[in-house]
Amino acid sequence: MKNHDQGGFILPLTMILSLLLLAFVMHAIFLLNSDRGFYQSVVADFQLQQIRKCAIADIGRAVQKKLLPEHGSFVYDRGTASYKTAEAGDRLDVTITIAAGQSRETDKITYRLTDSRAIDWIERIDP
Repeated sequence: MKNHDQGGFILPLTMILSLLLLAFVMHAIFLLNSDRGFYQSVVADFQLQQIRKCAIADIGRAVQKKLLPEHGSFVYDRGTASYKTAEAGDRLDVTITIAAGQSRETDKITYRLTDSRAIDWIERIDP
């Protein structure tokens, strides 16, 4: 009769391999979660950028026509852009707050009133 005593070899080997497999699966889950967060932030930044472009175009047209109220907002498909203006001599400071979902951003543009051109632009200032 043969002796099949393995001296406790299989159980520790199985546990070590299971632990390695579990570590690999957990690492893959953490990478997936990190990538998902990154792509969500990229999409949010892209949406803010698109809303900013639309708002600046609308505000620029209103400044050229001299029809920009002291404060107001524009509503777009993906978010809103609200603005406040402050006139200082021959300059017009426009503070734009852009909101899309949970993301918010505040920009400031200075226009020269004589020719309605943007002469200064600051992005992502604190509100």
